[in-house]
Amino acid sequence: MSASLHVVGVRHHSPACARLVAHTLRTVRPRHVLIEGPADMNSRLGELLLAHELPLALFSSYRDKERTHASWTPFCAYSPEWVALTEGHAAGAQVRFMDLPAWHSAFEGVRNRYSDGERRRARAIEALCRKLGLEGMDALWDHLFEQPLELDVLAERLRIYFETLRAEEPASDRDEQREAFMLAHVEAALAQGDGPVMVVCGGFHAPVLARARTMPGALFPSAPADASARSYLVPYSFRRLDSFAGYESGMPSPAFYQAVWDEGADKAPERMLRVAVERLRGRGQHVSSADLIAASLMAEGLGRLRGHTALARTDLLDGLASALVKDALDVELPWTGRGVPSPDTDPLLGEVLRAFSGERTGRLHPDTPRPPLLSDVEHWLAAHGLGPDKRARTVRLELREPKDLEKSRVLHRLRVLRIPGFTRDAGPSFPAEPVLQESWTVAPSEDFISWVIEASGWGPTLEEAASGRLEEALMDAGPDLEKLALLLAESFFIGAKGLARRVLEEVAARARHEPDFTRLGVAVERLLSVWRHDVLLGAQGSTEVGSLIGAAVERGLWLIEQLDGPHQPADKEQLRAIVALRDALRFAAPVLTLDVAQARAVFERRLASLQAPPAVRGASLGVLWSLSHFADEASAEDVALRATRSASRPATLGDFLAGLFRLAREQVVRAPAITAMLDELLRELTEEDFLIALPALRLAFGFFPPREKEEIAQALLPLHGRESSAAKELLSLDVEPAVVLAGAALDDDVEQVLRRFGLTGKEPGNAP
Repeated sequence: MSASLHVVGVRHHSPACARLVAHTLRTVRPRHVLIEGPADMNSRLGELLLAHELPLALFSSYRDKERTHASWTPFCAYSPEWVALTEGHAAGAQVRFMDLPAWHSAFEGVRNRYSDGERRRARAIEALCRKLGLEGMDALWDHLFEQPLELDVLAERLRIYFETLRAEEPASDRDEQREAFMLAHVEAALAQGDGPVMVVCGGFHAPVLARARTMPGALFPSAPADASARSYLVPYSFRRLDSFAGYESGMPSPAFYQAVWDEGADKAPERMLRVAVERLRGRGQHVSSADLIAASLMAEGLGRLRGHTALARTDLLDGLASALVKDALDVELPWTGRGVPSPDTDPLLGEVLRAFSGERTGRLHPDTPRPPLLSDVEHWLAAHGLGPDKRARTVRLELREPKDLEKSRVLHRLRVLRIPGFTRDAGPSFPAEPVLQESWTVAPSEDFISWVIEASGWGPTLEEAASGRLEEALMDAGPDLEKLALLLAESFFIGAKGLARRVLEEVAARARHEPDFTRLGVAVERLLSVWRHDVLLGAQGSTEVGSLIGAAVERGLWLIEQLDGPHQPADKEQLRAIVALRDALRFAAPVLTLDVAQARAVFERRLASLQAPPAVRGASLGVLWSLSHFADEASAEDVALRATRSASRPATLGDFLAGLFRLAREQVVRAPAITAMLDELLRELTEEDFLIALPALRLAFGFFPPREKEEIAQALLPLHGRESSAAKELLSLDVEPAVVLAGAALDDDVEQVLRRFGLTGKEPGNAP
C-alpha cells in the first residue's frame, strides 16, 4: 500500500468499524475520502448532507423493456460509510462515492447494496465458528471485533480477517467489474498528489484496493448514467434494517448496536436490558425483579465464560432467554441463525427481539428533493379526502357513483403499488359483479412516504405508476390464463383502459391454445362477466370481448372432450369451468351466434361416455337439462333417472351427483322423482358402501342453499312416514359430521370385538 493510501475494510453497519473510520479520519486527515457507494450520487451529495434524522436510504430503480430493478443503500448513525461521508466532509476532505450505481447490471438481483449474505458461509468463517464454539457469523463478529479493543489491534484483526476471507473466496465477475471501477477512483485520487487518500469499502474488496498505485494522469471515471434509472432518498427504519425482518444487513438488532454506538460497549447492555423489560411489561408480560436479576447474572456469567470484557449481544439475549422462558423450547433460539424467526418462537423472545430491533424511523429534511409521484399521490388523496388521519377510519364506496368510482381507482392504484395504510376490507373480486360496493380502511403509516418514493420507479404519476406495475406483471404472466384474468380485474379497478385492452389481446392469443380446462374456464367466466355487466370501462356488449368469448368457448368444448378418468373424483374447479361454458351458451349464444347445436352434441357425448369422470358426466346432464335440451320436463327426468342409476356405484354416485347438482340444482329440486330415486339408492347401500360414498355426497348436497335443502327434506319425509313440517330439524346437526363418522367407526370396531369373543348374544358357533 502506498504511504499516502489508507484503506479501511469494514463490515457494513458495524459500530466498531465506524469507530475505526472516525479514528482514521482524525489521524490521517486525508485530502480525499473514497467510499463504497453509488457514484451517480456524487453530484447530489448535498442532498445526503442535509440535516436528516437517521436511518435513511438511497432508493434506486431501473426500468426498461428488458430489465426492472430496485434496490436500497441504507445508512444509520453507525454505518462506517455514513461516518466517512459526514465526518470526512466536515473535515474539509474531497468526499466521493466510488462504486457503480445500484441500478447497474453488476447489482442484478441485489436488493440491498450493503447486504453481506453471500459472504456468510465462507469456509474460514465456518471454521472459526467451530473452533471458538460460536453459532453463526454474527456471534463470531461480536466476539472478535465488537468487544472494547485498542484501535490499532482492531485494525490489524480486521486486516487479517478480510485478507483470509478474500484468499479463500475468488471474486465473481460482478466483483471484478465493481473493483475495476473503484480501483480507477483510487488511482485517480492518488494521481492528484495533493494529500493522503482514505478508502472505506467492504472488507472483501479491501485487499484489492490496497494494492492501488499512483498512476500519473489518471482521471476519475464518469459514473454510468441512464435515463431509465432513478435514485431518491427515502426514510428508513430500524425494523427494515433488521436481519430478523428479512433484510440481509451487515448487523442484526439495530437498536442494540445504536446503543453501542451512543453509549459504548460497556453501557449498552444495561440500557438494552432495561428497554427489553419495559417492552415486555408494557405488553402485559410479568417480569419480576428476580427475573431481571437472574437474566443479568446469567448474561454476565456467559460473557465471562466466553472471554468477553463487555457483554455481547448474544450474551444478553441468552441471559434473557434462560431467565424468562420457563418451558422447554420447541425451536432453536432465533439469534443462532439469520432471517425471519420461526412462527413457533416463544412470544417472550419475539418481544425481546423487537426491543433489540427498535422502533426508530428516519425523517428526511424538508429541502430533500421529492419525486413527482409523491406530490401526485398527495394531490389525489387531498382531492378525495382520503389522506390518513391520526386514527384509522373506514371508507365505504358505491362504485356506480362517479365520485366514489374515482376514489376507488385512487385507492386501488395505491394498493397495486403496495403503499401501506390503505386496505380493502370488502368488495367485488371482479368489477363486473352485480354488487359494486367497497369498504376500505385508511390508516396512518410511518412508512407511507418511503414506500411512495420507492414506487416512483414505476412512473411519475399515480395512474402511470400503478399501470407500470401491472404492465410488468403482464410480462411475467406468460401463458397463464388465470393470472391474465386477475390482471384484467386489476386493470379495471385502477381504470387503465389501455392496459385492459392489452390484457384482453393476450387472453385472446392464449385462449386459442390453452391446454388447461380449468384455467380456460376462469377466463370464460371473467370475459362473460365483462361482456354482460361492465359499466366501469364501457365493455358491456363489446364486440371485441364477444369474439374472445366465442373463441374461448370453442376451445373449452374441445378440451372437455379430452377429460377422461372413470374413477376421478369430482373437481370443483372443473365444474366451475363447465358452469362458465354453460352460462356463455345460455346468455351470449343468440347475440354472439355461438354454435349451440355443436355444444349440445359435445355434452351428449360426455354424458354417454363411460370413460368420462363421473362428475363431468353429471355436469353434462346438468348442462343439457338447464339449457332445456330435452323435449319436456318428463323427458328430462327420465334421462336423469336412467343416467343416475347407471352411476349409482358407491365410488361414483356422489361425484356424478356433484356435477348434476352444480349445473342443474333448480331442476333437480323441482323433480320429486329424482329425490325419491336417490332416497331408494341410498337406503339400499350397506353401511360400508355408504361411508365410501359419503364424502362425495356431502360435496354434492353442499351445492344446495338452505332453502332448497329444506324443499328436498320436505319431499323425503313423507317417504319415511313423517310430516314434512319437520324438515328444518334435518338441516343441522348438534355435532360436527366428523364426530358422527368417528362414532360410527367406533361402533363398528366395538361390534367386531364383541363378535370375535362371542359376546353379541348369538351362538358362539356362529361367530366368525
